[in-house]
Amino acid sequence: MKQNYAYIYFVFLSLLVIGCSKPKQPEFVKIKSLDIQEFTDTKVTVAGEAVLNNPNKFSVTVKEIDVSVTINDKAVGKVNQIGDIKVPANSEFDVPLVIDFAPKDVYDNLLSGLMSFIAKGELEVHYEGVIKMKAAGITFKVPIDHRDDVKI
Repeated sequence: MKQNYAYIYFVFLSLLVIGCSKPKQPEFVKIKSLDIQEFTDTKVTVAGEAVLNNPNKFSVTVKEIDVSVTINDKAVGKVNQIGDIKVPANSEFDVPLVIDFAPKDVYDNLLSGLMSFIAKGELEVHYEGVIKMKAAGITFKVPIDHRDDVKI
């Protein structure tokens, strides 16, 4: 009987401690390792990692990534990932952002596109959207807005 009271007391005390600390909004830090992984006449793959910070004393879960990508100011697609990624407490963590698109989505024809690309030697990549996370029953939308040039 005393074990039941001890268990109930422990659960109550745990809930009280967790309930008293309000979860903090995770933060977008930067995009790192942005590079072109593949460049052919039919497919371009651009990859990077969003670095986020979890300032909470408990883990959070990445639930969904909904980020639009533009290359040289032309929309090429979205990074849409749904799934649970556990993030440790008080830590920075990386979320992969990979987009595949056809070169024709950016350039009217491949030859002029390649000439322009070779002349500049880079693509301007813009990630914009949100990464949805959940902590202690509260959902956070962490905004992403990052522009960078990717060189070959």
